[in-house]
Amino acid sequence: MALNIQFQLSNGRGLGKAIVFHGLKFNVVVHPTIHGQPILTSQAFYYLDQLDSIAEIRFETDKEALRDSEVEYLIDNYLFKYSKLHADSFMTSKVTDPKYWRDDYSDMYAEYDHRNTNALVLDKGNDESVLAIRPLDESDDTDLSDWCLVRNYSDIIISQYVSSMSELVHKKMHIEVMPTLERDGYVGKKRILECDAGLLSYYQAQSLDHSFSPRDVQPGQNSIVLKAYSENIADVDIPVETVHLDKVFNPILLSYYFSGLKAVNSLISFVGFYNVLEYYFEEAPIILNVAASNEKKQLKCVIEWLVNDNDISDFFQKNGADFVSQTRKNIETSSTIDIEGFDVGNSANLVTGLAKWLYSIRCAIVHSKKTRSGQDTATFEPYSDEAENIHDAILVVRWLSVACIEKDCEIGRE
Repeated sequence: MALNIQFQLSNGRGLGKAIVFHGLKFNVVVHPTIHGQPILTSQAFYYLDQLDSIAEIRFETDKEALRDSEVEYLIDNYLFKYSKLHADSFMTSKVTDPKYWRDDYSDMYAEYDHRNTNALVLDKGNDESVLAIRPLDESDDTDLSDWCLVRNYSDIIISQYVSSMSELVHKKMHIEVMPTLERDGYVGKKRILECDAGLLSYYQAQSLDHSFSPRDVQPGQNSIVLKAYSENIADVDIPVETVHLDKVFNPILLSYYFSGLKAVNSLISFVGFYNVLEYYFEEAPIILNVAASNEKKQLKCVIEWLVNDNDISDFFQKNGADFVSQTRKNIETSSTIDIEGFDVGNSANLVTGLAKWLYSIRCAIVHSKKTRSGQDTATFEPYSDEAENIHDAILVVRWLSVACIEKDCEIGRE
């Protein structure tokens, strides 16, 4: 029997498309969804860019099903590749606010509306222990065929609600407005609502999970159409992107990488990516056959192992003149000491200069010493305005961490 598993993601809100990942043992489809099993909180409309996203994987038999940890690792590999293709993506499988739960099927109530509502669930057709279900109101002749009993009532109410709201979306008024100093005048028809793109009706939003099953969405497919189900609502075309990956990466390095990608706090984000580089602090000098007596020299060896001066120059130029200009400036910290900027256009040895810059930032992040050897030192206070001054450095250390993960994969196959 086939089994579809949905896996929650973080930072997937506003994806606005589906992604088909393929090339490893199993395909994975990432797509928007509605979390929380809404009943009382059902909406007539949803905006696509307000929906979170999930990863979905299909197993044709129970025997081939992966454990949760294996599914997470599979997704991590795919999302690592996606983050390389889309620098503005911060999607991860690391979730701190779970949206899924398991109902106790021995209980007569199941949870809905993000576990805020308990609904009576009884399956008279398939459960021999259920002898009778009938309304107390003798005039109530509702067909109780749905085992979630409230749906036998709510589905009709929601249908009427969605229909009425759909008509409202296109309703127009005749208006006559005199011009003022603040605005132009107008005579004619105007819609009473102007809606942004990506408006989904209740039924279109509910169909997302069914429309993007890994069985139905194939690599190379360009889009999926969500049917309108109403003459007042248009079909919605959801784009589909295909991403291919045929290798897997070090799970430890992926874990550090995604901790950096997921973190909202800039200081924690920097440390997550830096930890990827730190993984090779002792091995990189051995690989290069050089001595490295301290962490600054070890960092230099890791960077030299990963990239050369031309790679560094190309990366900075690719990010634009503003990026080059900003990284050239000194970084204001939370103490009285600034961190000297990195001038990619005025350095005799870019590897050495970059290592010095990143190490100085790292020390200011991880150490809270007011002074070092009696002298004031650069430090960053968590959640301070100054902590955001390392934004450009995060882009650099993220780029290097990607190179490190890929290098680790290369030498692992040798």
